[in-house]
Amino acid sequence: MPDTSLVIKADPIARLTELGASAPGRLSLAVRTSRGVRFDHDSDRVVPAASTIKVAVLLAYLDSGMPWDLPVTLPPGSSRVGGCGPLSLLPSVDRLPAGELLRLMIALSDNDATNAILELVGVGAVDRLLARSGARHTHVRRRMMDQEAAAAGRDNLATAAELAELLAQLRAGTLLGERETAMALAVLREQQFDEGLPAFLPPDVHCASKTGSLDGVRHDIGVLERDGRWVAVAALTTDLVDAHGIDRGSTAYPVYAALGEALVALL
Repeated sequence: MPDTSLVIKADPIARLTELGASAPGRLSLAVRTSRGVRFDHDSDRVVPAASTIKVAVLLAYLDSGMPWDLPVTLPPGSSRVGGCGPLSLLPSVDRLPAGELLRLMIALSDNDATNAILELVGVGAVDRLLARSGARHTHVRRRMMDQEAAAAGRDNLATAAELAELLAQLRAGTLLGERETAMALAVLREQQFDEGLPAFLPPDVHCASKTGSLDGVRHDIGVLERDGRWVAVAALTTDLVDAHGIDRGSTAYPVYAALGEALVALL
C-alpha cells in the first residue's frame, strides 16, 4: 500500500511550485509553518516593500512600550499625504489614540496614520526590530508617500523570505511578548483588503494579513491559522505593468487567492 501521507504532504508543495511558475509578473514567495515546512520561490529578491512595511511599524510600536491609548495629534488636513486610508478625507479629526491609528494603518492601510506612528517610534526602532528578526534587506527608509525620497532612490525594501520569517517569529511568540503578540495578530486579523490570500479560505481558518500596492506591484503577506497550527506566507509580485504602461496589478489577486487555498492543506 502506498504511503499516502507522503502524497498529501507533497500536493500543496506541488501546487505552490505551479503557482510560482505561472503567476503574472515576477512572484517572490516564501512559506514557513508551525510544523517546520519551508517553501521558497525567488524569495531572496529585494523589491519595493509597499505597505507590507507597515507590519514592521506595528510591531515596533507594540515593542516600544508606549501605551495603546496614547493621544496622538495629527497634522492639519492640508498637510496629509492621502494615497490610501480615510484620514486625508477627515480633516476635522485632529487627534486619535495610537491604537486606533495602528488599526487604520493595517486594516485600511492609512498612510497618514502610518506616518504619525513612525513619528512616534522612529525609523531606527523599526529597523532595529527588523534586524532582531534576522532581516538584512528589509528596511524602512522613508515616510509614506514621500515622493521626493522615492525619486532619490530611498525606498522601503523587503524580501519575501524576510517578511515570512518576521511573521513566523511573531506567531511563534519569539519576537514580542505574549500580550504584544496577541495584540499584533488581532490588529492584522482586521484586514479589510481580502481579495487575495483570504478570499477562498474556509470559515475555520483565520487570516492575519497585510497587503501592499504600487504601480506594477502587488503584495500580500499573512498568517493563516486553524486549531493552533499556522502558516506564515509572503507573496510579493512586481513587473505587473504591461507594454502599454498599464498597471495590471489586479491579475495577481486570483493567484494569491489560490495560494491561500493551497496553504490550507499545510495546516
